[in-house]
Amino acid sequence: MTRDIYGYRAAMFDGQPGIHWLRQAWRALRHYARQAAEAIETGDRLRQADMIMRADRLLTLLTGLLDTSEDAVLGARLLGIYGALQSALFRANSRNDAAELRGFEQAVDELARCMPAETKMSRLA
Repeated sequence: MTRDIYGYRAAMFDGQPGIHWLRQAWRALRHYARQAAEAIETGDRLRQADMIMRADRLLTLLTGLLDTSEDAVLGARLLGIYGALQSALFRANSRNDAAELRGFEQAVDELARCMPAETKMSRLA
């Protein structure tokens, strides 16, 4: 996984870092949550596990990109948010709880809405 993170980081920061690439990852997280919730409602446990696993892996990847040094405020805050989101995934999966996944989706949506479009992410990576 560490090699994946370094490769992803190198590819993402081939130009000026910005919020635009994070928005794509957050869109994917919302998609995975929606798909997992639908899978729970239809009893498709294989699809549920696959979608939750994808969301968890993406959160792990995003966490690995964060700068959590002492002066990196955004990285530390996102670390806490991503940790809470991973906990929500665990609860949803262990309880087969589609409502928990809807809450996850709403939380990621709120994160995307609250993050200013012009935020520079140079302290993130």
